[in-house]
Amino acid sequence: MSALYGVNLRLLAAFRHLMVPLVRILLRAGIPFREFSEVVREIYVHVAADEFAKPNRPASLARLAIVTGLTRRQITDIFEEEDRLKRALESNAKALARLLQGWHNDPDFMGPYGFPRDLFFDADPSGAGSFSDLVRRYAADLPPGIMLDELIRVKAAAQVVESGMIRVFKRTYIPEEMVPELIEVFARGVRRYVETIDHNIREKDPRSRRFERWVFPDFGIREEDWGPFRALVHERLQDVIEDLDRRFSGFEKPQAGRDETLSVGVGMYLYKDDEDDERLFRKEPNKFGTGS
Repeated sequence: MSALYGVNLRLLAAFRHLMVPLVRILLRAGIPFREFSEVVREIYVHVAADEFAKPNRPASLARLAIVTGLTRRQITDIFEEEDRLKRALESNAKALARLLQGWHNDPDFMGPYGFPRDLFFDADPSGAGSFSDLVRRYAADLPPGIMLDELIRVKAAAQVVESGMIRVFKRTYIPEEMVPELIEVFARGVRRYVETIDHNIREKDPRSRRFERWVFPDFGIREEDWGPFRALVHERLQDVIEDLDRRFSGFEKPQAGRDETLSVGVGMYLYKDDEDDERLFRKEPNKFGTGS
């Protein structure tokens, strides 16, 4: 067996492992294999067309057929029906995240001690910025009423009964149901992490690699310690996130038409391996039932 063949087997095994939680999400949403396979086929063609294109010359059909294993007819059909499988992420997740960040960092919407103020929905009698002003500054294309409804729905904000003002409770937007916003957060989070790994694999110079670290107890933990372990991680990482969020606001805002804008950030998450998945994939194929 050649070294390349061995690497490819390990890569396919790694992707098999990676796909388990992704397929679980698709199955819960009722998406059958055929629809998913069509999406994968389209992505294969578009990524190959981008990867193997030369300056001022797109990759040929013959080249794409070789590297993807698809026929020329299949590739042509994908390009001719390019819009058929596109699913735009038409959600408000990015705007809501910007709004919450602005509420916590913009001096026009903060109190004297650096905490976000309670805001009147429209005009503030004192002349200070209102919730509608906040929306116009950080989510100008969306109606303030819709933004407020969504923040209340995910318990990121609420209207104070006594004053009628709007009080914020969270500095980050994390939807709690399988809604378009959560799908966008999921898609962006997974893609960004995988792209970081891909960049670090390809980058030969260690100084140019992106920050990516793991830390875990060497011998695992007892099941009864999971609660305290999770609480410790939440507390410490929340402090780090809030500190970074404050420091990020110190960077000058890019000017449209003048500055080239980069989309950058830091992602953190807590993991807990699913031992049932591990046992499932260690089974031999003939151990699985074949009945209906």
